[in-house]
Parts: sequence; structure tokens; C-alpha cells
Amino acid sequence: MATANTTVTVLCRMPSGLVLDLYDDAMLAARAGEMRRGHGAMAPPVPRASVRLAGARRDPRYHPRDNRLLGMAGRTEVPAEFWTAWCAQNPDFAPLRNGLIAAERTADRATSWLREHGGTRTGLEPLDPDALPVVGVTRRDAA
Repeated sequence: MATANTTVTVLCRMPSGLVLDLYDDAMLAARAGEMRRGHGAMAPPVPRASVRLAGARRDPRYHPRDNRLLGMAGRTEVPAEFWTAWCAQNPDFAPLRNGLIAAERTADRATSWLREHGGTRTGLEPLDPDALPVVGVTRRDAA
């Protein structure tokens, strides 16, 4: 169980999960200054902390045979200060804005959040094999 003071339960509705990297703000500012002067570093920045979120395929209800992801999410316990700092550093990150990743203080609240938002399509669900679109074929009216 998550406690409100130390960890949060992060839900990830993306199929394969996501890696959250937290960078030092001073280092990023220095790199940006170097880029403006034309002396940018070629190496990627090194994160000071990283967390790998479990994806929807890690939901206990997921079975590869069915390949149904709607309403499922991976759950990962993340330190609360990491989550707060990461959200402050990435406020415009599309999966965060669009509800593909979200955090709650406890596992019970996370389950409630998923029950409430689980029916919303993410756009990452596989196609329904019984309703595949066929290109160039139109239905004839039964009239």
C-alpha cells in the first residue's frame, strides 16, 4: 500500500509503460546556455533519477490472447518527491496532459481513478479483429 507521505501509485495506460527521467535543472539551464552560444554538448543529458512505469500489459487482468487494453493500467509505486519534481519539470508532456499517466496517493484511490477513467479510449488500443476497416469496399444498401 502507498502512504501519502512517501510514495504515490502511478497508473500508466500506455501498453508497454514509460521511463520517467528527472534531470538537474541547473545542468539543463547550462546546456541551454551553451546551445544558444553555439557550443552545444553532443552527449545527451544524464538523468539524476529514473523510474520505469509498468504499462497496461502488466495489469493483472491482461491476457495476451485477448489483447484487450481498454480499462487497464500498470501500477508503479513512485517516491512522492520524485513524482512532484517530475511533474513540475514536464507539465506539458502529452501523456500526462491526456490522462495516459496519472498518480494517486493510495492504491485504493488509484483503483477508483482507473474505474472512473478506464472507459476512455487512449488511441493505443489494438484494432478489433471483428471490425477491421476494409479499404475500397463499401456496403450496398439493402433497399
